[in-house]
Amino acid sequence: FSQMALVQLSFQSKTNLKIDSFSPINNGSGDANTMILTSSLQSQVLSANQLSLVAISSDKKAIVLSSGQKWNVDTALIDSIPFINSNYIQVSSVGGVQTLLSYNNNEVKEVLADSAIGFCPEYNWLVTSSSIYSVNPQTAVATKVKGGDDMGKIDIDSNDSVKDVFILSCSDSDVKAMITTFGGTTQTVSISKGTENVEILSMWSAEEALGSITSTIMLDESHPPAGASSKDSATTDDDIEDEDEEIALQSLSFSSRIQSQIKSLQKFALSGGFLQSSFVTSLFSSSPKKKERDYAFGFAKVAVLLSEPLSKIIAIDTANSGKQIWSMGLNRDAEWHKILHGGPNGKTLMDVTVGAHSHEVLVLSYVPSDDEAVAGNIEWKCMDGTRGKTYTSSTSTSVSSPVAQIIPLHSPASVGHVHDSGGCRQMALLLHEDDTLTVVPDTAYSRSAALNAMNKSNGGKNGMYVHTVDKSMGKFRTVNVLPEEGGGSSSVIARATTVGETTFNPSTEKIVNVVYPQRGEVIQSPASILGDDSLLLKYLNPHLAVVVTVATDELMADVGNNFYKALGGDAGEVKKPKKKPLGVTKPGEEAPAAAVEATPPPTLFINLMDTVSGQILYRASHAHRDTGSSSPGSSNNIPVVFTENWIIYAFANARTRRTDIGVLSLHEGMIDKHGITAFASPEQEMLFSSFESAKPIVLSKTYGISKTVTAIGVTTSKGGISMKQVLLATNGDQIISLDKRFLDPRRPSGELKESEKKEGLMKYSPILPIVSLRTPSYTQTVESVRSIASTAAYVESQSLILAYGGPDIFFTRLAPSKGFDLLPDDFNRSLLALVVIGLLIVMNTVKKMGNKKMVKMGWT
Repeated sequence: FSQMALVQLSFQSKTNLKIDSFSPINNGSGDANTMILTSSLQSQVLSANQLSLVAISSDKKAIVLSSGQKWNVDTALIDSIPFINSNYIQVSSVGGVQTLLSYNNNEVKEVLADSAIGFCPEYNWLVTSSSIYSVNPQTAVATKVKGGDDMGKIDIDSNDSVKDVFILSCSDSDVKAMITTFGGTTQTVSISKGTENVEILSMWSAEEALGSITSTIMLDESHPPAGASSKDSATTDDDIEDEDEEIALQSLSFSSRIQSQIKSLQKFALSGGFLQSSFVTSLFSSSPKKKERDYAFGFAKVAVLLSEPLSKIIAIDTANSGKQIWSMGLNRDAEWHKILHGGPNGKTLMDVTVGAHSHEVLVLSYVPSDDEAVAGNIEWKCMDGTRGKTYTSSTSTSVSSPVAQIIPLHSPASVGHVHDSGGCRQMALLLHEDDTLTVVPDTAYSRSAALNAMNKSNGGKNGMYVHTVDKSMGKFRTVNVLPEEGGGSSSVIARATTVGETTFNPSTEKIVNVVYPQRGEVIQSPASILGDDSLLLKYLNPHLAVVVTVATDELMADVGNNFYKALGGDAGEVKKPKKKPLGVTKPGEEAPAAAVEATPPPTLFINLMDTVSGQILYRASHAHRDTGSSSPGSSNNIPVVFTENWIIYAFANARTRRTDIGVLSLHEGMIDKHGITAFASPEQEMLFSSFESAKPIVLSKTYGISKTVTAIGVTTSKGGISMKQVLLATNGDQIISLDKRFLDPRRPSGELKESEKKEGLMKYSPILPIVSLRTPSYTQTVESVRSIASTAAYVESQSLILAYGGPDIFFTRLAPSKGFDLLPDDFNRSLLALVVIGLLIVMNTVKKMGNKKMVKMGWT
């Protein structure tokens, strides 16, 4: 404390400035004789061992020493001084350039400048983003060591660059440095002096972008492209796996399949045949090869993760403990990035066999332009999502207006070599703010495929309906896209016409979230069978969206407006009648009623929108939403999931101090148990119109849970037969699951009737139970989950989920209805094999005994 006080007094005597705070700097030697002193004017740095002042000038263009020496910056402004000792100063500039300065005998000299610098003054190691130097302490000259240029060859993405270099430890013969990049890659390297040159070894690396994932797609790894080329009989299996997917798919002709089966039979026989096969191994082993099982049952998935804040894509293998398969950096100057997969209806394409998902994805990036003639450029990459191989790409697709909506398009596998002409099977139709349209990639085939999609949409009668959401203006607008005549041969392929528009007044309501139905979800039945054998029809309109809005501060302040009066009186006020002494009333006059509290103002609105007509089909409101910033669930990020005909959402309730979970179920109506017979059928409209058909019948219920919910998901199965589980990510860093029946809005408040018991309904309880046995995360801590994605396996009982958004990524496999179609891992296969073999022996023995008996009877 005395040393720090002495430094403070010395500083005050020199500059006569008031000191706000000061703290020691680690100067590399372990002592703390250098202080950062923060004054009311600017940050100053003082070296206590020389009692000399090193200050940043007020214009941030020079370094000034107390001795009077000055070092000027020609271009960028000085940002900070990350390192200082008695002989060296490291200066960081705003433009991303770091400079090492040497000062001896009142002389300041520049040693080296680079984008990133790590310096070890004890042994004069100087590590930069591209090379390694040795600094002469007498002359302050940096000399590149032999082999130091290999520093620029470390494994860093081509679209990424080094941000900082930190020296962890150093000696005369080696140094350990940590390297960070703008794309979030952290890597530690060991540099040692060899006999002739330095040796650089990567010790470990980590992708910090995994802690800021914003979206993901799940690709099937179970069926990689396979097949033999008929043109080259010498093609090996490894060559086939490296082929483009479309070439491999085209080679699956009848002759190539026969040749492939013959080669497989030869390989089977030469490798030991039946006795060495995995089938026999699995019969006598209770733990077969999990990798083969994962591929056979569709458990092997590739999760392609996008981190928009760090402009990076990372693919991980979920069947191999999340091992990173590939990564790719994107343009850091882009305003947004998107990954597209599949078509506009959200269905996964089955190209060859059932479950053989398309691996081709399209990556889009929008880069604003400084040119007034164009709004910006669309950069796109067509690539294999499972291997990271880029087929085609472009960075020169200029657009005249910002993108308002993206419509994914996908073509089948039998379209020919689209990659040869710069195309891609995964395409996108971009709707701009000025209602113009752009096809990406902009090729003749892509334009033809987009026109084909418009003609097939809605039966080819009314074109394609899309919508745009402007959160700042509070506008939800629907647009009809019709093909233009002759559009297949020109850049203008279609025209867009506004159909409907709904405006949420931005001064009173703010759009915070827009949610759509689950993509690729299989709905097993369009109706629910009730306990009395009647049918409750589901409202399954695919053109729906949920728009979540919250009340603005301006609306909350204006509690006396007509909006709140229409809800039952002035908000925040209490209506009190005139008080009279108890029992004092005039003849025929009623006794005074108790004070009635006015209806509280709603703060959260759930709006069900039709994306064709632009109408609000249903609107639910809730009061007491917690608007504080201390709780994760109280922010404007309201988690919502839309599955089948159910809408589930959560928000923090400031009044009850818990999380409320709201449930909306959409229905068309009911059919009596005698309504469908061999002689009677209900009268129903066979055609549906978003403009003329009736609005849905909505059943709603609100439940409470003791934990704050940050994300909501739902399990997905192959055929939609298994029961669904609702997944909740909590602020306790856990993922819990709830049976969907707990959230049923039809749960009765009174005693259950016999028909309700048959249906499986439970009596209503306002608090949802948290069962520790239904915790998919088990004892794992999954921090700050913001989204939960799910996908189906090949077996109906299994569902795969992926939770992401925070520093942790969690993947697991669930069985909502238990493993009714899958043998457990501890199944006694050896006993089953012995029983089958024993039955075969007994059958063969009995058959021989019967034949012998029949022969004997014939001779007698």
